[in-house]
Parts: sequence; structure tokens; C-alpha cells
Amino acid sequence: MLTVKASAKPSDINGIGLFAEEKILKGTITWKFNPKFDLVFDVEEVEKMAEAQRAMFEKTGFISKKTGKYIYSIDDSRFCNHSSKGNNIDFFYSEDEPEGYGITNRDIEEGEELLVNYRQFDKWEETSNKTYLDS
Repeated sequence: MLTVKASAKPSDINGIGLFAEEKILKGTITWKFNPKFDLVFDVEEVEKMAEAQRAMFEKTGFISKKTGKYIYSIDDSRFCNHSSKGNNIDFFYSEDEPEGYGITNRDIEEGEELLVNYRQFDKWEETSNKTYLDS
């Protein structure tokens, strides 16, 4: 679940992105798992879904490196785009949390797109050879 003010808007990077609606200081937690806003599914459950549902999970959900389960956020955090070189959010796991959390690695200005390296938290993307993951 988002813990900062941000919303989905058109992105030059990929269709829709997530943009800060306020200045966010370095070291701020931007996303933290909340079972009321972040749905959890076994991979097998998603594989059995109709194609349209499965495509939604594959596009805007992720497979947790911690639990191996699909996480699907119902807030706008699912629109956060990837960058391996210009990400302004890093993702961390701790033993105290059921899932990970995103923390800004620098100050983010109001209106700036929030970017995270998918390989830091998505088990499937960690070893994927998709070319966009190198950008």
C-alpha cells in the first residue's frame, strides 16, 4: 500500500506511471505491504485464472522474492514503472514484515515519476531477460 501521496498518470516511460503529489524526502517509506490493500495469491491460482485476469496480474502484480506468492496492490502503487539505472526507490525485505517495503534513495520532487528496480522484489523479473529491465 502506498504510504505517500502519489497517483497514476500518463508516463513517457511506459503508458501509465506513478507520480509524487508532494515532495518526498530521502529515506521515506513509499510502499509497505498491507493485507487490506495488497492481495496475495498462490502462483498456481493465478495460472488457473482466465487469460484476461492472468494478464492483469502479470502486468501489474509481482511474485514476491520473500514468499513466492503473487502480490497485487489495489491502489495506484501497481503503476510504478521500472528503472534499473534511474530508480528513486529501493526495495527491502526484513524478517519483521510479511513482505517488503520501498524506501526513497534520494529526495523526490512533486510531479516526479516514482521508479523502482523490479529485480529487487519480483522473483520472476529477477532472472528475466526482458530488455526493458536493463533500462
